Amino acid sequence: MATRKSGPAAHPAADASTVAVFQDTWTLYRKVVENNYLCHREAYGALHDALTGRGRSPFRFLDIACGDATASADALQGTAVAHYRGMDFSTQALELAAAALAGLGCHVVLEEGDFLDLVPNRRDIADVVWMGLSLHHLQQPDKLAFMRHVRSALAPGGSFLIYENSLRPDEDRDGWMRRWDEQRPSWTAFSEPEWDTVTGHVHAADYPETTETWHRLGHEAGFSRAAHVLTTQTELFSVYRFDT
Repeated sequence: MATRKSGPAAHPAADASTVAVFQDTWTLYRKVVENNYLCHREAYGALHDALTGRGRSPFRFLDIACGDATASADALQGTAVAHYRGMDFSTQALELAAAALAGLGCHVVLEEGDFLDLVPNRRDIADVVWMGLSLHHLQQPDKLAFMRHVRSALAPGGSFLIYENSLRPDEDRDGWMRRWDEQRPSWTAFSEPEWDTVTGHVHAADYPETTETWHRLGHEAGFSRAAHVLTTQTELFSVYRFDT
C-alpha cells in the first residue's frame, strides 16, 4: 500500500502552461506517452538497464516529478528496488501512481507538492534518483542549485539519472524550438488544439542544455562522474547519469 503525504502547493516556477498540461489535462499527457512522441520507451528502457546493472543489492529509489509512475513502475520491474518514493504536484497523477506501483512489492511513499520545495534539505534518502522531463523547466543557475540538492539527497555510491531536452553542440534554444516544431507532422494522433496546448507549454517553459553543459552542471553540483547514456532518435532528448 502506498503512503500519501501532502506538501506545499505548486511552486511559482510551475508556470500556468505546465499545470495545464500535467494537472488539468493529464489525459493529454498520457496520449503523448502512449504514442511515444517523446521517446519515453527508450528513456525508461535506459533507466531499467541502469537499475538492473546495479545487481541484486537493494536500493531506495526517488522519482522526482513522477506523474502517474506507470513508466517508472515498468522500469523497476525485475530490479532490487526496496523502497520507492515519488513526488508530484498533481493529485490526479498520484492517485494513478498508487495503483501503478502496487505490484512492485516494496514500500511506496507518494508526496504531493512541488519538487523545488520537497527535495531541498533532504539527506541520504535515496540510492538512485530519477527525474524525467522536468529539470529543463528551470533556468541554468536554478538547475545547478537543484542538482546540488539532489546530490545531498543521495547516499554514497548513488546515482542521479535525468531524461531531458538536449541541444546539439552550438545550438541555441530557438534552434531547438524550430526542431521541435518540425515534429508536428509525426504527431498524427493529435488535433491542432491538442498540439497547440503541448507546444505552447514547450515554448513557454522548456530550457534545454547541451551535453557539455549538462556534464558541467553535474560536476559543479558535486558529482564525481557524468555520463551521456542515450540520445533519442529525434535528437531532441537525452538521458544523462551523474554518480556520487
